[in-house]
Amino acid sequence: MKSLSNEARIVVPGQLIGAGTVSDILSIDRSTVSRWVASGKLVPLAQLDGARGAFVFDMNDLVKNAEDAS
Repeated sequence: MKSLSNEARIVVPGQLIGAGTVSDILSIDRSTVSRWVASGKLVPLAQLDGARGAFVFDMNDLVKNAEDAS
């Protein structure tokens, strides 16, 4: 798993979610999640190894970003 952040932190496994869950929570298309990651609007916790490299998000970050946006 490739970390996209340089900061050390404790992550609770139950708080980790994938792009599909993020798209459901935000009521956006899954492709929009990928575009937002590419543009920096949404920052994943990490990207998994592999050809497609799925993004992993921390639910706490998503909640914090939503609060900051409002």
